[in-house]
Amino acid sequence: MKIFEVELKFQVLDKGQLKDFVKKLTPIGKRRVVDVYLDTKDGDLYRKGIFIRIRDNKTLDFKFNLEDFKNLETESEHEHCEEHSFSLPISAESLEAINQNLRILGLKEISSPDLEEFKKLNGFVESVMLDKIREKFRDEDFEYSVDDVKGLGQFMEIETQASEDQLEEIKEVMRENVKNLKLKLITTGYNELYWRKHNFDLYKQGRYFLEEDKGNF
Repeated sequence: MKIFEVELKFQVLDKGQLKDFVKKLTPIGKRRVVDVYLDTKDGDLYRKGIFIRIRDNKTLDFKFNLEDFKNLETESEHEHCEEHSFSLPISAESLEAINQNLRILGLKEISSPDLEEFKKLNGFVESVMLDKIREKFRDEDFEYSVDDVKGLGQFMEIETQASEDQLEEIKEVMRENVKNLKLKLITTGYNELYWRKHNFDLYKQGRYFLEEDKGNF
């Protein structure tokens, strides 16, 4: 059975209220997270809803929704995806799994466990850097991340893992848990928010949009 990462993201509109809310949760930790997204110079991955990132120079992560990728003309929301993570430096043991992701996404496979070869063969550059302070909490069902993202603001993500037949039910429970908080649902990731602010033309060519932008292009 395929397991998906389920994630709802909200912009925080009342920081004091959120501070009171997380006091009821179990704290996990606080740290700085730096994500560097790889893409072509023209943003080809972004346009297809594919996100490949290097996190803290420690992992190489692939995030994508395969159905969205196969149906690029269909509107969709960025609320669940497949995520595959590999330790850096790339090991020989992870080479085949990385190449399997590359095959699925129509990208060029690598012949050796070399990050520079991975970038060069696919024409990848460092496209976006997202620098955030992340505090993590949890309750019995979900993990909560409160992010202060440099240049973008404060956000909260609620995450868990679920099978495909559980997705809508899980998302409804997530929404119910935070219904009394002053939050704005964000139907994109930070990558889209970055491009919306810094390159609106590219943002409009992506797969996922804020609710207020849908149907306006």
